[in-house]
Amino acid sequence: MSIELPSSVRAQPPVASSARLTAAVHNGDRVAALNAEGLLVGAPEPIFDRFARLAARVAEAPTALVSVVADDRQYFAGLCGIGQPWADARQTPLSHSFCQHVVANAAPLVVEDARRDPVLCSSLAIVDLDVIAYAGFPIFSPTGHVLGSLCAIDSSPRVWQTAQLEALADIALLVGNELERRDLVRRLAIDARTDGLTGMANRRAWDEELPSALRRAERLGHPLSVVLLDIDHFKAYNDRFGHPSGDSALRAIGTRWRGQIRDIDLLARIGGEEFGLLLPGCDAEAALEIVNRLRADVPEGLTASAGIVAWALPLTAEQFVAEADRALYRAKSDGRDRAYLASSPPGT
Repeated sequence: MSIELPSSVRAQPPVASSARLTAAVHNGDRVAALNAEGLLVGAPEPIFDRFARLAARVAEAPTALVSVVADDRQYFAGLCGIGQPWADARQTPLSHSFCQHVVANAAPLVVEDARRDPVLCSSLAIVDLDVIAYAGFPIFSPTGHVLGSLCAIDSSPRVWQTAQLEALADIALLVGNELERRDLVRRLAIDARTDGLTGMANRRAWDEELPSALRRAERLGHPLSVVLLDIDHFKAYNDRFGHPSGDSALRAIGTRWRGQIRDIDLLARIGGEEFGLLLPGCDAEAALEIVNRLRADVPEGLTASAGIVAWALPLTAEQFVAEADRALYRAKSDGRDRAYLASSPPGT
């Protein structure tokens, strides 16, 4: 029996070619987009279960899922009405997945009786999950990749009503909107802690991270060094070459210096031409070696001065920075283009 669908649904039949199905599911860009959403890690989020419950109600179906399709399994970010052990596992192998066909077609899949479908009739979802009737709609990532399916499922054959299909399509769009909202929140959080010119962390990130780094160093008994760096005579550089050239120099410094440090380090622009650097696990001597590499990697015509302090009890965050600032002041007072340790005599 052919299914009469509203024009807004535009369903496609299941994918008969296993090669095409595999290629679509394993597409690297799609998998990367799925991983970026963070849906496969951490605790389940209640909002996706609410979407599944809403889908079950509007479709008058016993089961509904927000299913995202990874390259090795389908994971139920949201679920309603599915039996055990699948409810606790929240995932199945792809051998049990109708949703992968939604991914491959980037289009809805609507089935009245999967046992009569030449492609789906051998799926283990029929035997193990009682998937007989299925109506699934694509879930799109903010980048436009199909991550999975918002689907309603029945264990008996059924004719899906037009209003039910349109409602499911709308809920799938709402799931996509939620992913866009989450992505926006993540980007705003990153932007709030990032310097727009250099791509480094900004003063806010520095002020938040410094006390946390001190607490970790104290708890773990690991060394920690703080560095303040300043670009020498930067105002004169701007006056001579113009502010666009100064901005270009700061961008170059951001790119070069970020490439010289570890992922666990924090490099922040904390003033116009002043930078802060947190070096977990580094004592003063190791920090001095890193800082001198940074100072050697500045655009032509510029130099940098630095003050370095290794943390020790009972220094607070404010005292820590003040010690580094005093070392920086000595470095600049003694002719610039040098790095001083807070506890060392001039000439270090």
